[in-house]
Amino acid sequence: MRRRIPIAMATALTFSVAASAIAYAQTEAQQELAGAEIRFLQPAMPQFAALERFIPEFEEKFGIKVTVDEIPFDQYRQRSLVEMQQGTGAYDIYAVDVMWLAEYATAGFLEPLMPLVRNEDLTDPDYDIDDFLPRVISGTGVWDDVLYTIPLGAGPVGTTFRRDVAEEAGITMPERFSPEFTTDFMHEAATKVHNPESGMMGFAQMPGRWFWGITYLPYLYAFQTPETVGDEYVDEDWNITINNERTIESIDYFVSFREFMPADSANWGIDEATSMYQSGRAFGLWNYQDFIKGFFEDEDAHPEIAGQNVHLHTPAGPHGVIDPWFGAWSFGLSVDSRNKEAAWVFVQWMTSKEIQERATEFGAGPSRHSTYRSETLAQHQPWWVDVYDFMLNDTNPDERIRVPEWAEISDIMGEEGNRVWIGEIDSATAAANMERRMTEVMRRGGYFVPGREDLPPQHWRDLSYYDRLPSEWN
Repeated sequence: MRRRIPIAMATALTFSVAASAIAYAQTEAQQELAGAEIRFLQPAMPQFAALERFIPEFEEKFGIKVTVDEIPFDQYRQRSLVEMQQGTGAYDIYAVDVMWLAEYATAGFLEPLMPLVRNEDLTDPDYDIDDFLPRVISGTGVWDDVLYTIPLGAGPVGTTFRRDVAEEAGITMPERFSPEFTTDFMHEAATKVHNPESGMMGFAQMPGRWFWGITYLPYLYAFQTPETVGDEYVDEDWNITINNERTIESIDYFVSFREFMPADSANWGIDEATSMYQSGRAFGLWNYQDFIKGFFEDEDAHPEIAGQNVHLHTPAGPHGVIDPWFGAWSFGLSVDSRNKEAAWVFVQWMTSKEIQERATEFGAGPSRHSTYRSETLAQHQPWWVDVYDFMLNDTNPDERIRVPEWAEISDIMGEEGNRVWIGEIDSATAAANMERRMTEVMRRGGYFVPGREDLPPQHWRDLSYYDRLPSEWN
């Protein structure tokens, strides 16, 4: 059995190759790849763990050895950037978060994939790129009309609550995407259930600096009006627009959950909040769709809470706006890889119809039409079924605006927001600081150069860009 340990503590993890593996290669070109070795860098997350169990099967089938290095989620971006910038080709495949695609692709770190997708010698005819949901594959892997990555799953964020605890308190939780699930409803329910004497926290927030760019954004969006949707960060001329009453109200709302939290919670992230919930000491918390199986509904790992949860979207704000969150991880090939064909065979196989459907039994998320419609998904992860239409028609791949500067923008929000949480500044000061610092980032990026014509398109204003058939991308 393969051991999974942090990269800082580990040497490369490998899998042995069966001597008879070459016989199972599917094409002559794939047969010639037997004996190749590829390396993959990934974060420690449940959906990757679900896919890992299929790697020995891949190795036996194709005779290609796979080495996986895994590091903590909040350290992944820095580590992957260091590796890519060195240009050594130490890794053939990188896990790529949707919010970093523009940065990685603009820097030239990733190999365009459509030539490989269309290579009949390397790609199974049943791979069917058009089976991927349009917004999932374009929103995850397309930059400047070029396909750079293939999604291993994609979904919205939401909130998870203990249904049994709600019932005991006389609270009827709404259905998913119901307009009745509002920011007011969520806070009132958390207040009603919160009971420090019995060890029940009303809501486990994640205020650590790194996590604001993920867990705060649903409220930034929720407090918009229908008229301001699209102008959350910038206007059509790229002027920063974040310093306004809506942002201030959203920060105040996020920080209001501090009343439920321990005094030492300022650095809490996903690990701390999830651990609190799993131990039965929190009524609710933020979730990401791909985490639900591994974090909450695994009967072997979490028998105390599995089956006792209700998984909702993030709440609608005071003007009825719901965050259109799009989150996804994908497989990207390093432009410096010396084993691109073998790496593509691995990515293709791991994202194939068969493996994706089988992997949903163990917690991986869907990104294909066929997987969403499968009985396997409905049986093992029924909470995915009701987000299919949302991922087809409503989700916004540009919810975190797709610009190479996004990581800096996110970090600024995290730093200033966390300062509000610890009481160092108020929300109005934080919003003003965000605007000033983000404006400087955009100025350095050349967004305000007169006459510049090569600025990134603001596709979030017309999401039809993401609705092309996957096979139509370059």
